[in-house]
Amino acid sequence: MRVEELRNYGKGLMDSMPDPEMIEREGKMRRRMHQELERELGRTGATELMSRMKEEAEHMKAQDLSSLKKRGLRDQRFIESVIKRIALMKALADMIGMEKASALQCRLVENTIWELMSPMWPSVDDYKRCGNFFEAFKKYGMAAMVANARAGLHDVEIVEDSPTALAYNVKYCVWHEVAKLFGDPYLCYPSTCYGDEVTIPRVLSQAGCRFKRAGTLAQGAPVCDFRYELLALDDHQR
Repeated sequence: MRVEELRNYGKGLMDSMPDPEMIEREGKMRRRMHQELERELGRTGATELMSRMKEEAEHMKAQDLSSLKKRGLRDQRFIESVIKRIALMKALADMIGMEKASALQCRLVENTIWELMSPMWPSVDDYKRCGNFFEAFKKYGMAAMVANARAGLHDVEIVEDSPTALAYNVKYCVWHEVAKLFGDPYLCYPSTCYGDEVTIPRVLSQAGCRFKRAGTLAQGAPVCDFRYELLALDDHQR
């Protein structure tokens, strides 16, 4: 199998998302998240949270979003989906405090993101069928990076591309930009960035590789750094 034949090769988040199965999964995950929020906040609290989130989102949509469009992001529906995600985190933090809100949001991500997102990606076995897991994983990931950058979601700088490592820095991220517009860059960490730390190690650990990160834009670092390392060669990686 060629890497180019893997599902969603060369597509970024905007291209991979709008399919009927994804919409069905999103609905299922929303219901699961709402149930968890009701357990934590009570039915009245969960209803108040949704109301606050909608108010925050509507307020943000009325603001100057030209900084996003200057980067090439023109899809209004996608922009609104980013706004809603950050608005939910802001409303939750306003209600119960950032520390509790962050812990709760991270738990929600842990319980939903793999089931939501993984069907869009190749499996570990799919990568291995390309002959070399790590090389296939790198090529696939870099093609997605190019697509996301072209769509105005990220600005990425490659730091290392070797047989045993791929490292790159995200210097601009639309979720971070929207969180800044909401007044707190950290808002995008538990709602978005943390998902990387849940999903990427789950993939790489199955193939003798690891994911390392020193920090994120949301946490005050100058970049979001991504580093994938090959730890040991197996028959699929030689």
